[in-house]
Amino acid sequence: MKRTAGRATHVGRAQRGVTLDTGMLIALERRKASALALLKACLLSHARITIPAGVVAEWWRGDHADVLACGDLEPLSPLLARKAGELLATTGQSNAVDATVVASAAQRGDLIVTGDSADLVELASHAPGVDVAGLTTG
Repeated sequence: MKRTAGRATHVGRAQRGVTLDTGMLIALERRKASALALLKACLLSHARITIPAGVVAEWWRGDHADVLACGDLEPLSPLLARKAGELLATTGQSNAVDATVVASAAQRGDLIVTGDSADLVELASHAPGVDVAGLTTG
């Protein structure tokens, strides 16, 4: 539900899913207002939330396992690994986790939510149907 001029209105179903990157998990762990607001909007609209396994490896330090409950953990399949490698070859970049995030999102046409969009935007420009949204500070 969202409020408009004091009235509650129904929030519609999301038209696309959301793939989270490491920056988003860090922001959720730190309880940043922008990350919490985005997560709430995703949950209210029933958006499918995906967290690639490589993101967990980059983020995980043994605390805050509850953060992972917000989405589906996606394993790194051989096909996903190849797609990520192709993105790296095309762009000349070297961050395999970023490339995996984009390749993952490309499978579903997801929006990627990140704390640092610079490298992801370049990778996503080679993945049709993928958009990148950076978190605001807060």
